[in-house]
Amino acid sequence: MTVGAFTVVALLTGCGRPDTQALQKLACKQVASSIDLQSVGQLDALRKALGLAPGVDPLQTCRDLGITMEPTAQPGEPEN
Repeated sequence: MTVGAFTVVALLTGCGRPDTQALQKLACKQVASSIDLQSVGQLDALRKALGLAPGVDPLQTCRDLGITMEPTAQPGEPEN
């Protein structure tokens, strides 16, 4: 086990049970600003980060958590 992984495991065990919903919201927020809704790889990575089964829509799960998952124009990009 690497030193970094050991540190993370030690911190998680020392903190008690993690707040799963808060971790899911964090994952959604991090992805929401940069996700390409057509990218299967990004959607699959989000699904795994949320701990969802392969058939579950990760975007709908994020929406259910109250996170806006619609694409937004990045600074400097023209709006459609």
